[in-house]
Amino acid sequence: MEDVITLNEDVTIVAYYFKDKDQPKCFPKRMEYNGKQVIFTETGLRHPTRKGQRMVHVFDMTDGNADYRLEFDAMSLAWKLVYIADASYAPTF
Repeated sequence: MEDVITLNEDVTIVAYYFKDKDQPKCFPKRMEYNGKQVIFTETGLRHPTRKGQRMVHVFDMTDGNADYRLEFDAMSLAWKLVYIADASYAPTF
């Protein structure tokens, strides 16, 4: 079973933005958190959802060792690291 560390902390993300069929798309590429960098190698689930009046885009990402859930708040343009799974493999923050 996966170990999960719930964080819900703001992070800095370097992301790719592009248009696909006239719809803007965004994917995180690298995360900076607590002085460390995580380079994402694959994107898992990606879906928009609402939190009250706010549109939040949820991303499940991996760096090949650990899994990360990120949320992008489309109103405030802020990124949040929700959790890290398989923490035994995760970088030490």
